[in-house]
Order: sequence, then structure tokens, then C-alpha cells
Amino acid sequence: MVRVRVKYFGRIRELMGVREEEYEVGDSTLEDLLMKHIPSRHGNIAGKWMRTMFQAEDRGREGIVVRSNYQIYVNGISCSMAYRLKDGDEVAILPPVGGGGG
Repeated sequence: MVRVRVKYFGRIRELMGVREEEYEVGDSTLEDLLMKHIPSRHGNIAGKWMRTMFQAEDRGREGIVVRSNYQIYVNGISCSMAYRLKDGDEVAILPPVGGGGG
């Protein structure tokens, strides 16, 4: 079984209610984790998760589109949604960073 650790930061951490959690994902991609595994565990906020993270209007041939101001890293590297998760991977989800006002 493939186990991955997901770490949430900033607003996403507040939405999820946890700093990090572990998932058993089997043979899954990063897209599977974000679109299926996470929402299924957090059913009470699944809709808000999807609206917060993804641009529904841009879905199409390319698959899902993560909002441009969010960063998702696997083991510290930005990966495509087609990345096949491996046992021990660490996924970090970072929301937009606030700027300093003027």
C-alpha cells in the first residue's frame, strides 16, 4: 500500500482543521489525492475544498486546474497532476501568500 503524508499551510490548514494527515492511496496520482481521497475524508467541507483549490470553469482536456495562486509540492518539488504517488511521499499544499500593504 502506498502511504503519503499531506501537510496543509495557512488558510488551507484552517479549512481542513489539521496540520497534516496520512493517506493510504494505492496506485494513485496527485490528482486522485486532491480530487478523491482528500474530499472523501473531509465530506463536511468537500465542496468548499473543491471551490477553494480548483478552477472548475477551466477543467477540460488538461484535467483539473489548481488555482494559480496555490502551490502544491511533492517532496519539495512542484509536480504535474499526473505524478504517480510513491510510498513515503510528502505533499505540501500552500495557499496564496499575503502581501504587505502599502
